[in-house]
Amino acid sequence: MKEHQFDLSVLLGDYAHQIIHQNFQKVIDQETSVFKDKDIEPLHQMRVGMRRLRTAIQVFGNAITLPKAVNNSSIGKIARSLGETRDLDVLQQELINHYQPLLSKAEESKLDTVIKHLHQKRAQSFRKLQKTLNGDRYQTLKQEIQDWLVQPTYTTMGSLSVLEILPDLILPLICRLFLHSGWLVGTTIQSAKVALVSIEEPAELNQQLRKFGNDLHDLRKQIKGVRYQTEFFADFYEDTYAQRIEEFKTMQEMLGQLQDHVVLRDFLEFALKQDLVKVLPTIAQIMQQESIAFWQSWQPLQEQYLSPEFRQSLRSLLTTPLVQIPT
Repeated sequence: MKEHQFDLSVLLGDYAHQIIHQNFQKVIDQETSVFKDKDIEPLHQMRVGMRRLRTAIQVFGNAITLPKAVNNSSIGKIARSLGETRDLDVLQQELINHYQPLLSKAEESKLDTVIKHLHQKRAQSFRKLQKTLNGDRYQTLKQEIQDWLVQPTYTTMGSLSVLEILPDLILPLICRLFLHSGWLVGTTIQSAKVALVSIEEPAELNQQLRKFGNDLHDLRKQIKGVRYQTEFFADFYEDTYAQRIEEFKTMQEMLGQLQDHVVLRDFLEFALKQDLVKVLPTIAQIMQQESIAFWQSWQPLQEQYLSPEFRQSLRSLLTTPLVQIPT
């Protein structure tokens, strides 16, 4: 049994304040290191913190009254600016650490040209990010959140206990996730039942991924949102709930690697003005092998989350949070 670290009778407004404060502080703590730009990790953590902050404001929107400057749009614009630079860091890491050591001399020379271009693009992106973080939008956003944390205001719903309405907060997220078309990529429907299709040929898999890549990318974004939101309430459930969160994280990372391949291929072909197979065949071959490995790892999770029995068990889990034991 889980040992409780806090009072399960906490009110929704108070809990919203706690979550928003935690994630806002994570953003603020990274600022100095991000401006120094000596390490790419603080930028990554600041981006994650900003995304979690936006998610928290969405989740607790019915319980809190925020200043006008603190909204999904304003936070989203800051997060996208952080994301542009972070994505270039990921590309750079992948090319230098993962692919470059495996290339022939001829391929390495071509990749050097790409990396120089990437360095320039990243420098431009970081200057834009600095301007964003020094700009009025971000500074106003910070000040308004800080002021609200000192003097928070809540709606009537903020006076309800979290336990009282927790299933109503989380169940719609899971139901929307279950209805996403991305789960049906690589499946067939016969007699109203979904079955996985075995895809073993690389050419067939590439065709599927190119045709339905956007569906899988969008599924990843929805899984990520559900993961962040369910993480906020992990302490209100037994350990099985934490296992589901770990699965969300695993699926998000797997689909993220697939999307990284798409972005990397597009970037390389744009920079070199040639088909990747012709100009960097080693990288193209590695990507193909990794896509097959991805599919082999993805399908068991896909099959699990398509199972009606599993879906019902997850819905049942979400309707039964821990019970507050009277003192």
